Amino acid sequence: MKVGQRAIFSLALAAALLTGCQTTQQVQRFGRPTARMLGLKLQDAKLDYVTALFEVEVDNPYPESLPLVSLSYSLTSDGNTFLSAAAITLTTVPANTREVFTLQDKVVYERLLRALNAKAGSTIPYQADLRLWVDAPDEGLVKLPLSSQGQLALPGAPELAVGEKVYHALDVIFVPTPQDVVEKMLELAEVKKSDLVYDLGCGDGRIVVTAAKKYGCRAAGYDLDPQRLKESLENVQKNQVGDLVTIEQRDIFTLDLSQANVVTLYLLPSLNVKLIPQLEKLEPGSRIVSHNFAMEGVKPDKVVTLTSEHDDTEHTIYLWTAPLKKEPRASGIE
Repeated sequence: MKVGQRAIFSLALAAALLTGCQTTQQVQRFGRPTARMLGLKLQDAKLDYVTALFEVEVDNPYPESLPLVSLSYSLTSDGNTFLSAAAITLTTVPANTREVFTLQDKVVYERLLRALNAKAGSTIPYQADLRLWVDAPDEGLVKLPLSSQGQLALPGAPELAVGEKVYHALDVIFVPTPQDVVEKMLELAEVKKSDLVYDLGCGDGRIVVTAAKKYGCRAAGYDLDPQRLKESLENVQKNQVGDLVTIEQRDIFTLDLSQANVVTLYLLPSLNVKLIPQLEKLEPGSRIVSHNFAMEGVKPDKVVTLTSEHDDTEHTIYLWTAPLKKEPRASGIE
């Protein structure tokens, strides 16, 4: 090999080695994204929900932003899983940075307290196991497992004042009934055009609106929460059933139910029982339907189950016909 050729070969080899070193350094510098959980707290307790705040530190080793796609989590206390859910995060970590984010999810507070068998305002030990999904530029979706444990303070439940009376938030909790369950409830009650339907705790008004649209009957919805009343009225207006449906802010335990032909419920078991004296004043043949919760001390005429296509969950519907058929009550109603 001539001197000139040998020099050219040496330069090419040196360039190749240098390029290889640079590539290796890039891979090492990029590495993989990592995350760790710094803490968990619950705050902003509303009538329906409490906000879970997950404080997470994410390290982005890439020279471009790193999207955080979703967060799934499971929370346990003394070995009991009291909350498991997923949330969309829709945020990004800037290039080559390590940042702390507070990821949020809304939780139905009443369900959380019942799962814990705990009281609002108390403190519990917790173990949190999270899966944070990120969209890495070189690997696509990557799951980052992280965990934390400590003490979790349960916020005090807010109260709602209506006139001179104050109500505990957990007595006016709103959990929407899936639409196919709504329709099954009204079908089971054999609603007719001549009926008057009362929905006690009407939420967003979906039951009374459906009754009016599908059966052409009159319907009245009652609730305490101003936000729910606003949503109900908007629903009535949107579906143009204002000539058939009325929405009022009323305490359901002070209502005269004697004019109703059908009463629909999605209340806690203890609240169903509390309504019995009012339900006993219904005219014979009037129907009562309840989503998921029975009425202790009263025998139902029918019990049906339905797996909703909206949440892929089995729902139970109870039907009673006036006059109510009493049966011995078990002690310890919650």
